Parts: sequence; structure tokens; C-alpha cells
Amino acid sequence: MNLGGKKCRELNSLNEIFDASDEFGLLNVKPRAAAPGKNDLMSSRFEELNQFLDQYARLPSEHGESLSERQMAKRLKAILEGGNHVALAALDRHNVFTKLNLAQAVIPAPPPPSTSVNVEDVMSIDDILAGDDLGLLDVGDMSILDIRHVPAERDVPDEVAQRSKCEDFWQFEPTFKNLHADLRSGKAESVRFAENWQITVGDAFILNGVMCFVDEVGDEHGRGEHKDARLRLIFENGTESNMLRRSLGRALYMDETGRRILRDRDDALAEAFQDIRLTHRDRRTGVVYIVKSLSNNPALAQFPHLYKIGYTELTVDERIRNAERDIAFLESPVQKVTEFECYNMNPQRFEALVHGFLAVQRLNVNLVGRDGNYYRPREWFAVSLEVARDVINRIIDGTITQFRMDNTTGQMVKKNRQIS
Repeated sequence: MNLGGKKCRELNSLNEIFDASDEFGLLNVKPRAAAPGKNDLMSSRFEELNQFLDQYARLPSEHGESLSERQMAKRLKAILEGGNHVALAALDRHNVFTKLNLAQAVIPAPPPPSTSVNVEDVMSIDDILAGDDLGLLDVGDMSILDIRHVPAERDVPDEVAQRSKCEDFWQFEPTFKNLHADLRSGKAESVRFAENWQITVGDAFILNGVMCFVDEVGDEHGRGEHKDARLRLIFENGTESNMLRRSLGRALYMDETGRRILRDRDDALAEAFQDIRLTHRDRRTGVVYIVKSLSNNPALAQFPHLYKIGYTELTVDERIRNAERDIAFLESPVQKVTEFECYNMNPQRFEALVHGFLAVQRLNVNLVGRDGNYYRPREWFAVSLEVARDVINRIIDGTITQFRMDNTTGQMVKKNRQIS
């Protein structure tokens, strides 16, 4: 091989090769990095001691609460007894060796080494760790496993509310137009949302400046004050949400502009009842029933006429079979009074309309269940049986819009004007 045009020199032995001029440094070999020695490990562990002193301003104790503190105390003791403190003096920024006054032998001499360990002497994990003089069980620096800059875990509900496009928004456009018109004319008003207000089908609100309407309330879960249900909430911008009822109430209460829209009660009921009439072609979907409470609870003694108006897809007898264990029936026996079959309609909506018409007569008391928790009945009304039956019958035949409740007498009365 001819490099740089120079004539090759013949080399006949290894010595001649190594003695020859190495213009390119091909024979320069870097020394192999040495593995960390004992002093390097001791320096690292002594620095851990310095950091402990920085944090706690005291020496570690062999009886400390944490395993790392007890191990650190044993290592310091081994350093002092082994005479290695001289090599570490330059790292002793807290003057540990000076304060311990080695000349007075502050640390007692270790016991003579034992060639065997009695099994009876090992009674716990602490005994095993205390006998680790060589630090074989030392887990070392675990700071790499410390979690930082990671948000704390939070409980996540089984289903998170989603906002999506409302495919049948055309059905709700007239409702929003009417609400805006009523607000302009004064037939409706918007008021600040109160924390204790109920949210039912047909209610309208203003959330974050956008009007919304409760189209459906799903099945309830929980009990007492913790009852909740999924909503179908329609927004005037053409979207809908399935948020929880309590979540909507909380959002309205926290929103400084959160409002509830109060409409003329008669007009709202008339709009709700407009398509409730039945025909012979309608299909049975459930039963609206009336039952009377037989409870001897003193808190209910002031209500001589107390009836529950509810809905079930079962038979009424099946629904009330376990009334004594059901807070829906005040955890007491009940007597079936009458029932009305629902056909080809949304029975939950039918039930909500009955409750809306009798809203002022709703039982408004807090009761204590058998489990000691408070609950508030929602389907019990202090109204005569005659009025309860009349309300349901007039909803079925469509004439309910011609009547209103007289809150003074608790009776239905004919309106002075007809609602077109």
C-alpha cells in the first residue's frame, strides 16, 4: 500500500511495526474506563448523607421510620468504624466527623462477627434488613421512579356526557322560537337558577349564553338526595347532550349567567298536551297508577289525603309487592286505588305531565329511611282522590288544557279563557 506517494518500508517484526512512525495515530489506544471503585461508591453514598442533612438538619437514626434512613445510619457507622472518614473529609460540608468527636468513641464498637445466625433470632423483615451489614439489600437511588409533572388520577364516570349534532332538531325549532317570543313579550321570564330547583321534562334554561331544552329524563339511579339521571338536552345551536341532571344543575348554578326560563304555566301545559289524545289504533305501553299510603309515620299525619301517582311497565300488584322496603312507597304498605293504561305514547312523559299539573300539591317533606339516610319523595301528592282521577282522565281525553288547579282549594277549576 502506498500512502502519499512515499515508498513503502519493509517491516519484518512487530517491534519494527511499533517503532515505526505512526503518522495517522492508528496505534493510539485510549485506556479502558475503569469501573467505579470503592471510594467512588462511598463518595456517592456520603453525598446522600449530605442531602439528608440538607433536608432534615440532623443525622440519620438507626431507629428511623423509613428504611432508607436506617440504611444510611448503618453506612455512616461503617464509614466511621472502618477509618474511611479521612478520604471523605473533603466532602464533609456539614462537619459530621468533627461533631461526632471520634476521639471519644461516640459510636460503640461492633460486636464480634458471628459465623452463624440462629433461625429463632430472625422474627421479622426488620431483623433481616438490620443484619445486612454489607448493604446487599440496599435498593440504591430510587428517585428515577418518582412521578413528576403528571396530573393526579381522578375518578371517571362510567359514561361521560357528549355533545353531538341533533338529528331531529327540526322538531325543536318551534319550541325555541316560541321561548324567544315569550321572553320578548313578557309571557316568560328568565330568573337566576337556584341550587335546589328540580329539572324535569319540558324545562328550559340558558347555559353559558345558549338556550337549552330538556326533552327526556332517563332512568334514575342512586337514592335520596343523590338520585341522578341522564338527560336528553337540546341546545338552540342544533346540538344535544346526554349530561347528568345533577351536572346540569351544578353547571347552571356555577354559571353567573345561568338562568331558568319560567313560562306561563297554562300555555306550557297546553303545548305539552296537544298530542296526547288516544285512538283505537294505539298500543299499550304501560300503566299509570294511583296508590294510597298506609304509613303510620307521624311526619305524614298532617296529610289526610296522600296519594302516589306513578308509572310502571309491570302490573301494579307486581310494582307494589315490596313496598315496605322501597322508599318510592315511603317504606310502608300501600293500597292500590286505581290504574290507567297508557297507549302508543311516552308513558314517562305522561307521568311528568300529571306531576307538572299537580306540582303545587307535591309532598314537600324530608323523610328518614330505614338505613338512616334522608330522602324526599317526588311522586306523592296531597290531593283528593277525585281530583287525581280527574286530572288523569282529562289528560287522556285532551280536555286538561281547559282547566287549572286552584292552589287555595286544591280543586280543578274551569279556565276563563280557551287556549287555542
